[in-house]
Amino acid sequence: MRTQPHNPSTFHLLIPALVLAVTLTLPNVAYAALGATVDSVARDEAMLKGADIVTPTVNYDLHEIKAATGTTVREYVSRQGTVFAVAWEGRSTPDLEQLLGSSYTRYLAEARTHRSGHHLLSINTPDLVASVVRLQRSSIGHVHLPALVPAGVAVADLR
Repeated sequence: MRTQPHNPSTFHLLIPALVLAVTLTLPNVAYAALGATVDSVARDEAMLKGADIVTPTVNYDLHEIKAATGTTVREYVSRQGTVFAVAWEGRSTPDLEQLLGSSYTRYLAEARTHRSGHHLLSINTPDLVASVVRLQRSSIGHVHLPALVPAGVAVADLR
């Protein structure tokens, strides 16, 4: 029995192009943290080149990552496995695009209208709350999503 040589059709040539186009239009979940699952904490740990120390509380787990740069990042994860708050302090500001994930665009938009001073940013909207202080040799901040904060958690404790 004789076989025909393989002749790729136009359809077969379009499949890789279609896969690439769909991949490029999907949100980049590899850089999600705030509002994402607990799995994103491991990605942040790798990015920060630090160790994740987990402290369980009644309503959430606190993941504290001490970065190689000396900055400490704290991520608060609900019992449902969702990161509902992120806080940091240290000599430098961590990569907020990675830490805030899909909330980063909203953070930038609000930052343009809520700047309280040259070194202070305060955002307090129904869906995003942030407080950031940037000085010459230090950065302190916290961002949380009010809708995701578990019942019984005092927002003042998310620092």
